[in-house]
Amino acid sequence: MNEVVITGIGMVTPLGVGREKTWSALTASASAVTKNPLYPGIVTASVEGLPFAPELRLLSMSFLAAAEAVDDARLNLNEIPAERVGCTVSVSKPNLASSDPRTIPFNEAFCANAVGEQLYRILKLRGPIRSINAACSTGTHSIMLAAQWIRDGICDVVIAGASESSLHPLYIAGFNKMGVLAKEQVRPFDKHREGFAMGEGAGILILEHKHHALMRGAKIYGILNGWAMANDTHAPCSFSPDGASIAGAIKNALKMSRQTTVDYINAHGTATPANDLAESNAIKLALGENAKNISISSTKAATGHLLGASGAVEFAVSLLAIRDNTAPPTLNLNFPDPACELDYTPHISCRRTITSAMSLSFGFGGQIGVLMAKTF
Repeated sequence: MNEVVITGIGMVTPLGVGREKTWSALTASASAVTKNPLYPGIVTASVEGLPFAPELRLLSMSFLAAAEAVDDARLNLNEIPAERVGCTVSVSKPNLASSDPRTIPFNEAFCANAVGEQLYRILKLRGPIRSINAACSTGTHSIMLAAQWIRDGICDVVIAGASESSLHPLYIAGFNKMGVLAKEQVRPFDKHREGFAMGEGAGILILEHKHHALMRGAKIYGILNGWAMANDTHAPCSFSPDGASIAGAIKNALKMSRQTTVDYINAHGTATPANDLAESNAIKLALGENAKNISISSTKAATGHLLGASGAVEFAVSLLAIRDNTAPPTLNLNFPDPACELDYTPHISCRRTITSAMSLSFGFGGQIGVLMAKTF
């Protein structure tokens, strides 16, 4: 079997431009969620300090994350046959940088397909390229596709992940109308939770055939040993409260990994009443008594909800949790919901042995994605 490993991580998030800046802030219980004077009545999370015009935010975050991932992997693409390197970097929404009708063709050029295509051309690749739209599971599904290309022997290396820049009045108004945005704080798994904070960012990883990585002496964050996707048809914008569809995907990922449990779960944890209940029920249903012994956290209270990019960033966070044996915290969990009675790592990071981790992602339309990794 062609085993898949992760050799590079690049991140741009509201907590910082760069993998280690984001991770340090996250484990120190920092939060980038703040009130936004442009959008009164809600909180958001934006990336600061990018010296680019608004129209280019999406590409700039993508390129910064990709460059960091390639550098982190110490990958010399000139030494690898171009047809053996794939690219699946996706975006879930067009970048509506301006409401000026004259810019519509320009903005459409930076829709879901364009980020991966631009990276593909700049890096002069000739392997497979594909962009995926799976709502807030977009990054997770992109990584799954990359892993499958490697497992099927199509690629030796794949640049995979997602980016998102959707802090636009149109998107914000839509989510606000749905009643899923937080007004003051993001409180995952808290009985007073009211919703998420829209954010922006990018997470890009280098996935590699294990033999290829070992031959070039690469450092390895972990083995991507389990994944699964599914769908919940309960309602267009909510999941069945019993969590059965999510639990089924978790069980399928565990079956692929040949494991019965994990040490850490990065939950989707949007802090909406419906999501957190369904997710908690799913974890308990899939993992049984083992669920009580797992450190779980939602990092969206710190980063904001990065929408299509959230799954890629949160899987990267899961790999760093394995690297440093540290479960990052769930912030603002002051009044735990009795219906969500698991260890959600409240307030501060938890040091513990983490040899395996799972990242969960869900999206409107019923999209479900599960990724698993273990130590090398």
